[in-house]
Amino acid sequence: MVENIVKDNVNVVKVKKMKVMPVIIWFIIGLILGAGALFAWDKYMSKTPAQLATQVQQAQVQDMVAKVSKLIMLPTGEQPVVATINDAASLIKDQVFYKGAENGDVVLVYQKAAKAVIYSPSRNIIVNVGPIFLQDQNAASTTTPTTAATSTK
Repeated sequence: MVENIVKDNVNVVKVKKMKVMPVIIWFIIGLILGAGALFAWDKYMSKTPAQLATQVQQAQVQDMVAKVSKLIMLPTGEQPVVATINDAASLIKDQVFYKGAENGDVVLVYQKAAKAVIYSPSRNIIVNVGPIFLQDQNAASTTTPTTAATSTK
């Protein structure tokens, strides 16, 4: 009789272990899936529209620089300021630099290198390249000409 009780207890323990194992396995799978979902949410969904727009703009600038760099050597070590020409006729009237430019052309401005490049994506050509002249705003606004008054006798 004691043997039957011991065998029954051993069988009960085995049955309990068999019922607990699938629960533990499903719990671990749930934890892994939950962690993956949290990681994906944090990486892709937590960005604001402004951050996403900035990433798209940076990708477009890099793409534009890659296309232009196949046609001409560009300054290195800086990202250009990129502008799209919307009214080429008025720009051509104001500055000769824009002669030959069309609406939709792109201007790449390298401030450190003091260089501007007009690129036409539709024609895949460099329209013009030239220097830019930046005023040193700090020097112009903080320095004033001084004259020393001298008297001669």
